[in-house]
Amino acid sequence: MVKWSELPPEILHSISLKIDNPFDLIHFRSVCSFWRSSSLLKFRYMTSLRCPLPLDPGGCGDDCHILSSRVYLVKSPNRDRPQYWLFKLQEKGNGEVVLHSLFLRRNSSAYGCLYPSLSLDLLNCQVFELAQEHVACYSEWSELFECISKCEERIGFMGLIKENNEYMILGKLSFNGLAMFRSVDKRWTELEIVYDSFFEGIVPFKGKFYAIDRTGKTTVVEPTLEVNTFQRSRPCDKTRKRWLVMSGDKLILVEMCTKSRYDFHIPNIREKKIWFEISELNEERNDWDQVEDVNGRVLFLEHYCTFSCLATEIPGFRANSIIFMDLWGGSNSYEHESILVYEFDKQGVRSLRDKPEYIELFPSPPGWVISNG
Repeated sequence: MVKWSELPPEILHSISLKIDNPFDLIHFRSVCSFWRSSSLLKFRYMTSLRCPLPLDPGGCGDDCHILSSRVYLVKSPNRDRPQYWLFKLQEKGNGEVVLHSLFLRRNSSAYGCLYPSLSLDLLNCQVFELAQEHVACYSEWSELFECISKCEERIGFMGLIKENNEYMILGKLSFNGLAMFRSVDKRWTELEIVYDSFFEGIVPFKGKFYAIDRTGKTTVVEPTLEVNTFQRSRPCDKTRKRWLVMSGDKLILVEMCTKSRYDFHIPNIREKKIWFEISELNEERNDWDQVEDVNGRVLFLEHYCTFSCLATEIPGFRANSIIFMDLWGGSNSYEHESILVYEFDKQGVRSLRDKPEYIELFPSPPGWVISNG
């Protein structure tokens, strides 16, 4: 067997080309000077993925593109009391990288704020990728205001062949219902189904897209554009909002519930009588099976990105808990009160301010992650 230090330079270069995480590439190039000289000089950020919409009467649609982001967890080297920080890197088509707080509101005046002088001390920190986010950005003509507005919409994104950057997208965007864009076809195809409801979640799972709307109807879309729909056999009439989340190797449905619709609109979240119900996808029966909790995991529910991790990955996190943004907009995006925590064994919602072990995770970079170099 060839020693790792004697690998041919062409093989090392080929390996570096397949690394799709900038921090992994830094670690790869840090093994030794030979690996550094034989590998890719810098991370190749995803080129701008364009998916132009059909032109509408206002002339909009041809600028539609995908904005990609990655969610990372940084761990400090402190063995006695490890520290953690969650952040999001947004990768733009021109190679620019923008650093965001995980729960930063996109309509906030602070949205897009950068940390231009921030550099992570990778010699003393570990960085783990937790999730990827894809958002469709496009222009749309507003009949009401008679102007062109910039829009961002959640989509389902599925990468196919990395070498060719082939991909598929499922979304509503400016269509009446769902439509799919396949990079091979270079065009959108509207699905032959009509919807009159808003989609609350669209995710890829095992080679298919799953979408769920406000009525609780689940739509399954194959890459061949074949469409199937199903309703949960035991629907909950208390559901007010839904999310779809990948949890390990399972797809789960998260439902926020209140006894009455009035309770859901009370301004103060801590006065609300809300709870969450969790169901796992049953692929054989095309149904959602309700379960008691999230199997020792922590769920993160953001408007454009949902994901989960094991509570053991971040000591101090409570197993079977949900972290989500204040849906009612009662707080500034940089205040800890706007990030909320629900624990299944506690049956109640509290703000991050009431959970001191979580505060350092959000939102600004703590001093220990910044390099002195």
